[in-house]
Amino acid sequence: MSFNAVHTLTGCLLHIEASADPLGWGHPPLLLLVQDRPSPSAPHSTRRQMRAVHLPLDDTRMGRYRAGLADLLPDLAAALDINQPVTRPTLAACVDIGLIADLLADPTPGLRLLAWAVCYEDVLVDSDDLHEIRRIDAVDADRRSYQIARLRGEPHPVVSIDDHLDHDDTPATRSGLARLVQIASRPGRSTPTNS
Repeated sequence: MSFNAVHTLTGCLLHIEASADPLGWGHPPLLLLVQDRPSPSAPHSTRRQMRAVHLPLDDTRMGRYRAGLADLLPDLAAALDINQPVTRPTLAACVDIGLIADLLADPTPGLRLLAWAVCYEDVLVDSDDLHEIRRIDAVDADRRSYQIARLRGEPHPVVSIDDHLDHDDTPATRSGLARLVQIASRPGRSTPTNS
């Protein structure tokens, strides 16, 4: 991805976090599929238009996943990787797999995957204190990871972009997001059918 694409994606993720902040806390996690396409207003230029599709997750149903998002994301990637009916009722109850399959199969010329991301609330343990924190974790098409974090009550989020894949402090969601990017980027990727 170009520097401009990385910059635009970071701005998009910051906008999503800024939009979540006025809504307050206690909201279910949000899965995001970020794609871009040639700008329709300038058909002969290299300008591109980005879209981030918000895919709500059913927070009560996610309770069936012991590790939450860390278990749901690889399960979703596995469901998108097969060419047979989706037989995971827990996954199907958490997210609209048909909508995701439709978005990935969109025939718009020049449409490409930029990133998968999740926006969620977490608890940060810091020397015997607990702090509420909102995070956006993302992995882009070049396997670069992004993390935007805002402690409750803080005026500004902290942004981290990492080109390196393996760290001890990698968020638990990162491997699932990377797998989603890999599956969704594969040429000739099969699309699951709903049962």
